[in-house]
Amino acid sequence: MSAIELPVEHIDAMLSAALAYTPTGPLRWTWPPIDAASDRGQWTSAKLQRQATERRRELTAATAGQVGAMLLATNRDSVNHRYDETEIEPPYLFTRVPGDPDPVVVLKAVDCYEYQSCEHPGWRDSQAREFCDALRALAISRLPGYRRAPWLISEPDVFTNAASTS
Repeated sequence: MSAIELPVEHIDAMLSAALAYTPTGPLRWTWPPIDAASDRGQWTSAKLQRQATERRRELTAATAGQVGAMLLATNRDSVNHRYDETEIEPPYLFTRVPGDPDPVVVLKAVDCYEYQSCEHPGWRDSQAREFCDALRALAISRLPGYRRAPWLISEPDVFTNAASTS
């Protein structure tokens, strides 16, 4: 595989989409992941509730610069690892991208980001990966027809039923 340093516009677009898609509340993800094995079967325990609170990350207008810097640093880690470099990423200043984000463009941007940022050993457990998972789920929910599609499929004609295809 290969890795390239992504332009800040790519990061700006991902963050702008997440901010545009969440007008009533921030995009959230957990990092590091909650350790449910530490309190198996007790999802309401004080320990797990504390972990959930302490590890909650959010994208807001106020945190966009920090999140963007984290994304660029992870991408740079990938390039450095792939090409045995030791460069650091330049300072990051978030600039909102205007317009209504197309979910397909956002999904492709997330795929590109992950491809360019997954070369280093820390990728699998990175905050950047958790952010990408959250943004991907958000973009999928914005695809045309997604909200009208059935949640539970209980009829064998789900794909041929005219109501399910519109």
